[in-house]
Amino acid sequence: MKKSIVFISIALVLLSCKSTPENFTYSSNGKDTGLDRRINIQGIYITDHACDTAFFSIFRFSSDGKFSIATSGSVTDELIDCFEKENSSKHCEYLLNGFYILQGDTIKTQVVWPIGNGCVIFRDYIIQPDKSIINTSDYVEPHYTNLAYMKNYPSFYHNPCSKKAKFYPFNRRQQQEIK
Repeated sequence: MKKSIVFISIALVLLSCKSTPENFTYSSNGKDTGLDRRINIQGIYITDHACDTAFFSIFRFSSDGKFSIATSGSVTDELIDCFEKENSSKHCEYLLNGFYILQGDTIKTQVVWPIGNGCVIFRDYIIQPDKSIINTSDYVEPHYTNLAYMKNYPSFYHNPCSKKAKFYPFNRRQQQEIK
């Protein structure tokens, strides 16, 4: 009987420590997605987060379906290095990593906010004819999180003030141009 209680206890702990939220469904199989033939992915994109905020979103795509993003009040060399050199400095602690899928002219992304049981943040980008991209949505599915503050995440399913993201290639220091 004692062994059964221990086994059940361990099983419950393992089940409660699920590594990703159930609505985190994208992944990378390591294969080329073809996104690099649609937009430039040899650098970072920077855009305003939304109409009502002063934050920047800094993000990048990899050819194998990986996506990284950080939201910050300023763009610094150290933060850019998080994307360019993929280092683990303290400036990179808020970098969120996830995946994207390409559906027609839409890049659909998912990243996990890694607190509590996690929370998936979805962002969609539309590829324009000139190969630029525009953030069209940014939302969470609140019924999948136990984080009260993420249930009120400033979501939008349609960006009312969308602007083209600015692209900065990795092969030059972009700090002076970004400010």
